[in-house]
Formats: sequence, structure tokens, C-alpha cells
Amino acid sequence: MSRAKTFVTEGIVLKRVNTGETDRVVTFLTRDFGKLVGIAKGVRSLKSSRRAHLEPGNHLKIFGVYTKGLPIITQTSLLEDMHQSRNSLVGVRQLTQVLEVLDRLFVEGDIDQSAYIKVIEIRQSLFSHSAYRKLQTLLGNLLEHLGYQDFHETAHTSVLDYVAEITEKRMKSFEYLQVK
Repeated sequence: MSRAKTFVTEGIVLKRVNTGETDRVVTFLTRDFGKLVGIAKGVRSLKSSRRAHLEPGNHLKIFGVYTKGLPIITQTSLLEDMHQSRNSLVGVRQLTQVLEVLDRLFVEGDIDQSAYIKVIEIRQSLFSHSAYRKLQTLLGNLLEHLGYQDFHETAHTSVLDYVAEITEKRMKSFEYLQVK
């Protein structure tokens, strides 16, 4: 039995990479498919109405078509944007770090609904400018839900250090955004 050629889901933009003259490869964390990487054709052109939707952290309704390669994102509908967290360097730093953690923790094609709900709660915490401790607690709860040890029981001082050890890869966001 073959799968449907089109899909509709909701998700959060984790990251995006420019490709070609007007295209962008976008990574989403979706409610139905887990991490989903798709290509948004023509989105970087000045006339594109989807251009602002595909910013990291935005919560979207995503319409797409499966192809032999990457799925093509045909349309998006903005549910909630993250423009308020981009008003300060601290907000940008928190957003970037959380999105990198989420990108590292989830794999393509696998998610459970309660994990997605926890991610939405973490995103809302960023949106409401919650304290960093609350954000670490929410991320710690997500890690425990995914089957990892409570980071307070480890030698790590932050969730970022713990995720870096789990994934065996240094976190990039802190280095780029550290203010000296």
C-alpha cells in the first residue's frame, strides 16, 4: 500500500538552509511525522508570501507533497510567530539554543503526541520570556520523557551540556551567540 502524495500537519521551524537562488531546505518538528525536512521552492524570492513564515521558532500549519527526494512544502499558514523573542540578544540566544536542542533530540519520522505537547510548552515558555531555570526544567522533563536520565543527577550544570554529551557533538548556538 502506498502512502498519500500530499500531507497536512502542524509544526515548528527548527532551522533553514538556503539552496539554489530562491529555494530553502527547512527542518520542522511536526506533530504527526516527528522531524521533517522539506524543500520550500521559490520562498526566497521577494514576491513570496511564505517568506516570513519559515523563520526559526514559528509555529505553522504545513501543507506538502511527497516526492522521490525531499518533500516539497507547497503552502504554510502561520499559527504563531516568535518575533517577540527576537527583540533582544538574550531572546535570540534562548530561541537558538532550544531549537538546536530539539533538532538534536528528535529523529525523522518518529514522535509521540505527549513529546510534541511538551515541545509546544517549551516554545510557549520562550514566547512568554520565562526564567532560564523554568526553561531548563521543561527541557529536563522532555529529556526524561524521551528516556534519558534526569540531568540534575549527572555532573552537568546545564541541559545544553547534557545534550552535547548525549549526541556526542558540541552545541553550536552558544559559541556563536556568546556576548563577551
